Amino acid sequence: MATSKQSISARLIRGMTLIELMVGLVIVGMGMTIAVPSFQGMLARNTMATQVNEFLLTVNRARSAASAQGGPVSVQALDAVEDNEFGAGWCIVSGNPGNCNAGVIMRVLPIAAESTLIFATSGATAIEFDAMGALADATALDIDLCRAGHEGRRIHISAVGRSKSHKPTDPSISRQPDCP
Repeated sequence: MATSKQSISARLIRGMTLIELMVGLVIVGMGMTIAVPSFQGMLARNTMATQVNEFLLTVNRARSAASAQGGPVSVQALDAVEDNEFGAGWCIVSGNPGNCNAGVIMRVLPIAAESTLIFATSGATAIEFDAMGALADATALDIDLCRAGHEGRRIHISAVGRSKSHKPTDPSISRQPDCP
């Protein structure tokens, strides 16, 4: 009986063979091959969602500030360039659109600015809200957020100042982002 106990404990102490270790490494490697690309896609989707939420928060904060102050408040592009008006960032300023050096309520630098295009479909470089929280020119505005190789989003701001994000799968074609 002692010999069977000794052979069982000797076998347990012996550990893993090189072949068992190699099989384990191959299984882990195959799992990583499947997991890493989907993880990178998840990170890209989360970055886009964060960017959209940041812009929506800015629009809603500017609208709220206009109502609270009883006067115009604007979201102004920091360094507007054609087809990427808000890509370098934006600020909320009291009063009519101007620059981001005076009367700044909040300044925002976008996440992943080097790869995200944020452009107003009308080419606007400012979004102005009146004392009631509506768009000052009473015309709806669409802003597209685009990243190369990923689905974009369209932020629609209605004439009364309400904002909403839309995906490329939105049933209304006019609400789908127009990303290059």
